[in-house]
Amino acid sequence: MLGIDRTIRLPLAGKYVAYFCPSHKMLAEVWRTARRILLPVTRSANKTDHRIELITGGIIDMWSLENYDSIRGRKYHRVVVDEAAMCAQLEDAWQAVIRPTLTDYAGDAWFLSTPKGINFFKTLFDRGQDPAHPDWMSWQMPTLSNPFILPSEVEAARRELPSIVFTQEYEAAFLQSEGAVFRNIEACLHAPLVITNDAHRGHRIVQGVDFAQKHDYTVLCAFCATCMCEVELDRFNKIGWGLVRGKLKAQRERWGIDETLAELNSIGSPNIEALQDEDLNIIGFETTASSKSPLIQNLVLAFERVEAQWLNNPVATSELIAYESIINKMTGRVGYSAPPGGFDDTVIARSLALKQAQKSDCIAEHGESLW
Repeated sequence: MLGIDRTIRLPLAGKYVAYFCPSHKMLAEVWRTARRILLPVTRSANKTDHRIELITGGIIDMWSLENYDSIRGRKYHRVVVDEAAMCAQLEDAWQAVIRPTLTDYAGDAWFLSTPKGINFFKTLFDRGQDPAHPDWMSWQMPTLSNPFILPSEVEAARRELPSIVFTQEYEAAFLQSEGAVFRNIEACLHAPLVITNDAHRGHRIVQGVDFAQKHDYTVLCAFCATCMCEVELDRFNKIGWGLVRGKLKAQRERWGIDETLAELNSIGSPNIEALQDEDLNIIGFETTASSKSPLIQNLVLAFERVEAQWLNNPVATSELIAYESIINKMTGRVGYSAPPGGFDDTVIARSLALKQAQKSDCIAEHGESLW
């Protein structure tokens, strides 16, 4: 109903709107409903093309995304994508075809769906939760938020359905895929939010850094090795490298950080060298196929054993939930990464911070480094 409402409003004011859904079968019911509502103001309706033209000059086109290339060349003030999580090629359809249709009129887009695993719909939802994407917004509305459905019906479903089905279908929750890496996440998101280092004065605090590459984000993670908890997570992009190094040094000063472990990639290398020239204790970590796995696995174990507490940051939590393990069919080696279109910058920065925090502990207890 929300999709129909978003679809018919603008054409009543003479605008052009497109409605998309995964299949022609799903399209039929929405077509009939919109046709019935708009009948008094309809100039013409073509059932074959699923096109409604109104006396206001507004137009509604309804499309199945089974063959989205046929949409090319259109112009719309708004698009509505219904059951977006069920669209197998949503990312390609949006980027290659649908998004360009909004450019002429600077239009808007609505993506509506019950969640279905961690996919591109989840990526779009996360943009709405991320302050770095101010042009996106997102909401979760579980079934109980609908005033027209009896709470007793929802409770009956809760008793009768498997919990994983109820959680997704009735609570609008994104569930991890079979290849999900991090478990026990919620139990590890209780690090206290503190503004100054008074609560950690005299403690050993380390820093993990992932420098941005291309469209990624630079992330600075300050972590108290004494309390085994994260104290600050700073994520940003699209600023000059001089300012990036300035923010890194500011975090070190703010928390009294003496040790920084930073990813040694093509961007990180010159930044690390520039900071080392200022006599800062910064160590480079070279991420390779063989070094990344134990780095991530160490963080995975910390979550499973609840060995550390992390700040409850929505963006970082989304990255943890979406993070995947993939087995290379040629080598049999397990690899780790964010899903297509996603990011893993906070995961890497946290992994580096935890590694550095544990390294010195090993030296103190055993007289040698285990890393």
